[in-house]
Amino acid sequence: MQDLKIEYRDGKLVELSIDGVSFLSASAISFSHTANETLPTIILTMSVGVGERLEPPSPPRENLRIIEK
Repeated sequence: MQDLKIEYRDGKLVELSIDGVSFLSASAISFSHTANETLPTIILTMSVGVGERLEPPSPPRENLRIIEK
């Protein structure tokens, strides 16, 4: 894990992402970390419905390039 973002506005969770992957569907979050002593530990609880897939967002278009053969 390189980047973790947890943001609340007006008492509501508006962003929960790890390395750019959103986990807003989480129903519970547990986070613990003692600075300079332990690695961060995150436990997420979420439901996945039948037929749903977990997949990262599409990469930004500016990160794509044409590769010529």
